[in-house]
Amino acid sequence: MTRITLGRLAREAGLSRSSLLHYEALGLLMPSARSTAGYRLYDETQHERLRAICAYRAAGLPLAAIRDLLAREGNAAAHILEAHLMRLTAEIARLKERQKAIATLLAQPSFRRRGKQRGKDAWVAMLRGAGFDEAEMDNWHAGFEAENPDSHAAFLVSLGLTREEVKAIRRRAKLAGNPAAGHSGS
Repeated sequence: MTRITLGRLAREAGLSRSSLLHYEALGLLMPSARSTAGYRLYDETQHERLRAICAYRAAGLPLAAIRDLLAREGNAAAHILEAHLMRLTAEIARLKERQKAIATLLAQPSFRRRGKQRGKDAWVAMLRGAGFDEAEMDNWHAGFEAENPDSHAAFLVSLGLTREEVKAIRRRAKLAGNPAAGHSGS
């Protein structure tokens, strides 16, 4: 079995020596042996463990959770990953709500007067750059329309839209905010 030094393992993993020493201090990665000169040596088992640690770090898991995950097997390990996935999902939802709130603030007259004026294309490009897809933009318009129809209309006019475009967007926003309104009871 081939063993490699701490420095070589760090280079191969693209990490610093201090990161590996930190992992050792936390009990995440222990050397398999020591050389006669006292150097830490690692075999393929530790190399695999380090690859797993790196994969979990890339997924955003904190080191304490990684330690727990590596100590468990099967369903217990899967439960840790599932819980992390659900926390990320909740955080993404919170961040998306913040994005909508910021976009609404930017659309307010006080910010439009202070900031640079954006046309429709620039506004849509900014929202797309922030990760909004068509449905999220429709949702944002629906929320804005429901919360403050006059400001929403003024905002759309400020983008340089025609009266017909403003009416169409507001109509779509009202339908998105009240899907039942678009269906007649047959």
